[in-house]
Amino acid sequence: MPGPVFLLMPQWQGSSSSRAMRIVDGANALRGDLPASALHEVAVPLEAGDSLGTPALRLSSLLRARASAFEVLRSLVSPAITLGGDSASSLPGLEHAMERHGAERVAVLWCDAHADFQHPSTSPSGAVSPMALRTAMGDGVSELHFASPLPASLVALLGTRQVDEDEQHELDTRGISPVGHIEPELPDRLGERLRAMGATHLYVHIGLDVLDPSEITGVHSPVPFGLTLAQLTSAIAEAVSVLPLAGAAICEFAPASPEEAADDIPTVLRLLSALTSGTAKHGRAA
Repeated sequence: MPGPVFLLMPQWQGSSSSRAMRIVDGANALRGDLPASALHEVAVPLEAGDSLGTPALRLSSLLRARASAFEVLRSLVSPAITLGGDSASSLPGLEHAMERHGAERVAVLWCDAHADFQHPSTSPSGAVSPMALRTAMGDGVSELHFASPLPASLVALLGTRQVDEDEQHELDTRGISPVGHIEPELPDRLGERLRAMGATHLYVHIGLDVLDPSEITGVHSPVPFGLTLAQLTSAIAEAVSVLPLAGAAICEFAPASPEEAADDIPTVLRLLSALTSGTAKHGRAA
């Protein structure tokens, strides 16, 4: 059975960073390490875009990129791993996975230093990436809402450690809590959490700042006390052994130089290896 395919989506307009366009450099750096036969490119506008009268920064460009991503996703049979974009680039792949398998059947493992649970009414930046997970759950900018919102009962946070007061209140209200990341218990604990959800498929979001700053350089906002690469890859490998992969995204690769990109690309490739490690067990998760 064929494994996942790769979507290169250099979307930067959802980022809150003043250096957001480094994400495009990260996508270009990754291109040469992805198999050409399994690579699909998503057209992303070059311009920043307009908020369209909403609280969401650069919304017009995000909507155009979303439409381009859906055009590619709906032509595919294999699950897709999106790379090269900000955290909001995870949303089309997640929505597509939920459309294909059912909104009540896709568990979501959100690996990110940030909860991405801000709301347009309280967001300090108006950027969509810090609102991405909450948007998927139907609470945010209506133009980006899914046809069926993601249920809170199907969400597991991993490596989340920078959460503002409003986000924490909302997470507590919805009963969403991080999976503790103490080795060697992490894979077993995560596997138990996913099995208890009763899902049939899995979507994995990886914001690269989930890793400790000692593990990766090319991110906009490094946060101390993150996961090691070994912790993250072992957790992902366990997750995809429990549930077949319906889709994934590796986001926020923003190297400051070609040299920095070259140093970090092996880390990204190890994460891709972990994401695809369940293919032999489950076959094609279509």
